[in-house]
Amino acid sequence: MTSDRELGMDRAIQRRDFLNGVLVSGAVAMAPAGLAQAAPSASPYPPAMTGMRGSGYPTANATGHALRDGQFWPHGNPSETADTYDLIVVGGGISGLAAAWFYQKQHNFSKKVLILDNHDDFGGHAKRNEFGAGKSLRISNAGTFNIYGGEHDTGAQADLFRDLGINAPELARDTVDTGFYAKLGMGQSVFFDKETFGRDALLHDPAPWTDFTFLYSPTTPPDAEKRWERFMRDAPLSDGAKKDLYRLYHADTDYLPGLSTSEKIERLTYSSYADYLSGPAQCDPMVATYLRDRTYGSGRGLSSTTALAAHERFGLPGFSGLDLPARKGRHEGAQPYRFPEGNATVARLLVRRLIPGALPGQSVADSMLARVDYSRLDQAGNATRIRLNSTVVKVANEKGGVSVSYTNGGLNGKFLRTRARQCVLACWNYVIPYICPDLPAEQRAALAYNVKTPNLWVNVWMRDWQAWYRAGTCLMNAPGSYFASLLLEPPVSVGGYQHSPSPDQSAVMSMLRGYETPGLPIKDQFRLGRAEMYATTFEEFERNTRDQLGRALGAHGFDPARDIQGITVNRWGHGYSYWYSPLFDDFLKTGAPPPHLLARKPFGAITIANTDSAGNDTTELAISMAARAIGELG
Repeated sequence: MTSDRELGMDRAIQRRDFLNGVLVSGAVAMAPAGLAQAAPSASPYPPAMTGMRGSGYPTANATGHALRDGQFWPHGNPSETADTYDLIVVGGGISGLAAAWFYQKQHNFSKKVLILDNHDDFGGHAKRNEFGAGKSLRISNAGTFNIYGGEHDTGAQADLFRDLGINAPELARDTVDTGFYAKLGMGQSVFFDKETFGRDALLHDPAPWTDFTFLYSPTTPPDAEKRWERFMRDAPLSDGAKKDLYRLYHADTDYLPGLSTSEKIERLTYSSYADYLSGPAQCDPMVATYLRDRTYGSGRGLSSTTALAAHERFGLPGFSGLDLPARKGRHEGAQPYRFPEGNATVARLLVRRLIPGALPGQSVADSMLARVDYSRLDQAGNATRIRLNSTVVKVANEKGGVSVSYTNGGLNGKFLRTRARQCVLACWNYVIPYICPDLPAEQRAALAYNVKTPNLWVNVWMRDWQAWYRAGTCLMNAPGSYFASLLLEPPVSVGGYQHSPSPDQSAVMSMLRGYETPGLPIKDQFRLGRAEMYATTFEEFERNTRDQLGRALGAHGFDPARDIQGITVNRWGHGYSYWYSPLFDDFLKTGAPPPHLLARKPFGAITIANTDSAGNDTTELAISMAARAIGELG
C-alpha cells in the first residue's frame, strides 16, 4: 500500500487546511512560489478558493439544515431592514439571475431588485474554479458543464443568449479544437483497479465514447479492432466476460425475439439496462461492472437507467439487432458547447448585465480572464443587488406584497427581514415548503417530490500532463474505482484564455464520482449518496484522488506527490434536478399529471423559477422557467 508521504499528503499545495473536513485555519496551505494564496475566510474572490467547495460548507447549509430539522425558530424575530424592493429573487443561480434579467429588461432596468443567495458566490451549480494566476491561470467548471444552442434554443434562452453575446454554434466552430488530443495520439482509456478486477491495468478503450463527445473527435477509435485485439488479450476479465462484451459491441443479435418494435420499446422502457444485460442479453455480471460508469454523467447507474435510455441517450451496446428506430441522440438538432469555466460564463455575463462595472469588458471573449469585483454586488446605488451568504428562512404574502426573512453570514449571523412587491423563488423545490409554509398542502407535497441528485466534481491542478500524453489518454473510464471518470482539460480556448497547449505545461483535470446503491428506489439512492458525500472528509477525498491518479498513471511517470499543485473538491449534495423515469415514477404509467406542474403554481405575489419546475435539469430550462415565473408576476 502506498504511504501518505509517497502520495504527497504532506505536500504544500494550493488548498485550505482541513481537519476531518472542517476548516481549521483561515490561511491557504503554503503553495509553491508564485501561486495565489487567498485566505478563504477573508478572500473577496471566491473562484480562487480551493479545498472543500460547492454547496457543502457550514455557512451555506447550516441555516437550511436547522430550518429543516425544526431547530431554527428559537432564533427569535428578525430585525426589520429599511430597504424595500420591487422584486426579491431567492436564489442566485442561473435561473435566479435570469429571472432578475427578464424582469429588469421588461422594466428598462429601472426597478429595484434584490437577489439573495446562501453561498459565498453567485451562479448556483454554475461556478468557476481558478488555479494559479497570470499566464499560469487554469480555469474549470465547478459544476454544471455545458449549454445547448442552435435548434434546441427556447425562445427565452435565445433572447437571453443574444443579449449576452452567446452564440453556441459559432463558439463550437471557432473555439473548440476537437482533434487536439487525437493529433497527439490520445483518446479514451479504461482503468481496471485491482480491488474489482484483480490487478491494476490501464488499457486503450476499444468502445465508442458515451460522454463529452462534442468536445473530441474522433470518439469511435479509428484503430478499434486493434484495441479490441489487445483488450481480448490483456483485460483483467474472465474469457466469458470478454466474449460477452465483444458480442454486445459487434453482433447484430435480437435479444427480444418474437416481439414487435413497439413491444420491444415498451419492454426497454420499463427495464433497467442492468437487467437487460443480465436477462435478455445473457451477459456475465462483470459486463455490467465494466460498463458501470458510462451513465454516471446523468447521476444514475446502470440499475437506475432504463434500457431504452441506455440505447437512445448513451449509445450503449446490445441493441443493434433489435431493429429499433434510428437513435436520436441526447439532444437532436442541438449544438452543445462548453466554456472553459463551464456554465459559470452564463452566470458571470448575467451579472455583468445586471450590475454595470461588476465584470469588466463587453464580450464573451474578454470575460474569460476578467475578475468579478465582488465588492460591487451589493452596493446601495445598484438597481439590482446580489446579497451573498444570505439564507432565506421565510417568504410570506402580506398586504401590498411579500416579506422575506433571512440570515446573513450563516446560522449565527444577522437575522433580517425586508419587503418587496413581488418575489420569485429560484431556489430548489424541496426547500420551498420550509420557507413558504403557507402554501397549500397539495402544492407542498408536489414540491417535496423533487429529490436532487448528488454530484461530486473534483478539479486537480497538475504541474504538467506528460503522463497522460505517454499513456495516450485524455478521458479515462474507471469502473470499480473511487472516481468513475477522469477528464483531462477540454481543448477549448476563448479570448485570451488558451487551453493547456502542450504536455509540459500545467493543466487542470476533473474527477467525477457517482453514487449508486442498486436495489433501492432512486430517491433513497440520492439521499444515501448525499449523506456519504457530506460525511467524507477533505483528507479522504484528497487521498483517493492521489491514490487513483498514481495507480492509473504511475507507470507513465505520474508522481502524485510531485505533480499535484492544487485540489478543489466541489460537493453538490443537491446537484442535478430530479428527472422522471418509468422505473420509479408511477404517474408515467397511469397518465397522471407530472408533479412539477402543480409544484410551480403561483401563490399570491410569489412565483417559482428553477430547473426543478421544468421536470429536468438543463441550463436552457432554468432560463425558460425564469421567463415563465416573471411572466406570471403580471
